[in-house]
Amino acid sequence: MTKWAHRFSAAAVAAVTITTFFPATAMSAVRSPAASPAREAASQARETASRSRGTAVNLKVTEKVRHSLADAYWAQYYGPNLRKHHPGTSRRKVDGPKKVYYGKVRSAGKDVYWAVGSIGVKGDPISYQDGPHVWRRSAHGAWSYRGDTGGCLDKAPKALLKLWHLPSYC
Repeated sequence: MTKWAHRFSAAAVAAVTITTFFPATAMSAVRSPAASPAREAASQARETASRSRGTAVNLKVTEKVRHSLADAYWAQYYGPNLRKHHPGTSRRKVDGPKKVYYGKVRSAGKDVYWAVGSIGVKGDPISYQDGPHVWRRSAHGAWSYRGDTGGCLDKAPKALLKLWHLPSYC
């Protein structure tokens, strides 16, 4: 123990130690007050509203979809401005997407397709950072690259993340 530790109770030192070295454990020990009936009703209302927003459907990734995702990534991430700074980088150097989760959310008769996966460009190590990456496409539109996530998947619909068993890490 350090010189100052003897001034504090063992419980205080343990609390600081646990919070510092095991923050997830410390937060799980925090208890919220008993839920009131009003809170439970509000929670159920949010859950019902969430379900009514759309139905998530898991889909199988085809090579055509994978190629379209790579095209969208290339067109948007490596747009004309970035190509000026990375001469010699061609579309053929796009690596991926790999480990792709693909699905759609059906709401009010409209389908919106989503994909989450890892992608990068060979020879550009920075392009592999901050994944996974997210793409979106409306029913009859082209794929749109939504960007990297840095691990926080809040760009993708929660219903699909739940279906894919992916935590959002936000």
